[in-house]
Amino acid sequence: MQSNFDISHYVSQFLLRNKYCYLHGIGSLKLVTVFDKEANTTSYQVQLLPGGSIDDLFANFVATSEQVSISKAANAIREYNSEIRSQLDENQNVIIPSIGYFTKLDKHIIFVTDNNFSYQPSVNASLKYASNRSIAETKQIEEETTFVPQKAIVNWNKIILFISLLIVVAIAIYFIATQSKNITATQEEATANTTSGINRAVLDTTVVQPDTIVANTEYKFLIKTYSTLGAAVKRYQQLLSYGNKVGLQTSDSISYQLYISMPASALDTTQAKDSLRVIFNPKGSISIIP
Repeated sequence: MQSNFDISHYVSQFLLRNKYCYLHGIGSLKLVTVFDKEANTTSYQVQLLPGGSIDDLFANFVATSEQVSISKAANAIREYNSEIRSQLDENQNVIIPSIGYFTKLDKHIIFVTDNNFSYQPSVNASLKYASNRSIAETKQIEEETTFVPQKAIVNWNKIILFISLLIVVAIAIYFIATQSKNITATQEEATANTTSGINRAVLDTTVVQPDTIVANTEYKFLIKTYSTLGAAVKRYQQLLSYGNKVGLQTSDSISYQLYISMPASALDTTQAKDSLRVIFNPKGSISIIP
């Protein structure tokens, strides 16, 4: 053998591990099962089959074992195959350790299994993993099949909290709306009462001694002058709704005068103006208009 590699040793290892080994130009060594009917037992033998699938698995196996490149391992295998044919042509047997030997019979290359050959198939790691995985998946499928869905859990605490918040918000809105109505009603009532009080006060001031006769005249007290009719009408309707005797007139084409008609004596007009100003125009003044 020209190569330093013991290829025959690797043929033996590769064959036992993979149950076949292809050697170019020679054939494929394959482990086959043989059943002995008389002994009712099963044994393994190695047969040489013509041809085979060309691949680099064996070369890769040798390269990995020898820690060399695949091309170098392939060259060594090629040299080994040539050496086998040369020895067989010289009627020499080529031994594969622990397996058997190549020989030539009627110009055909055959392989004879060693009488002491014994093979115990080992579970392939990948096959074992696949088997375990299949068992695990089957078990999982059974568990999923028998799985009984649990009853949905309702978080009552969150539901109660949400309903409570809605109730609080509703109460707050109702309270604010009620208070707003009460305040508006109170303001309107206070304004109406104040106006009535002023009328009574003005009328009371006109009371004179029985021996003095003072004539009361109804005056127009100007509350405010507006530049727009809309604003004047709005204030007019508001005061009218409070029970005040109000009127609206124009002094020119762009001014609108809002006034309150009230009877008063000539002596009491000043007091009436002051009282009306406090209620209806605190920041302005009250005057009498024709």
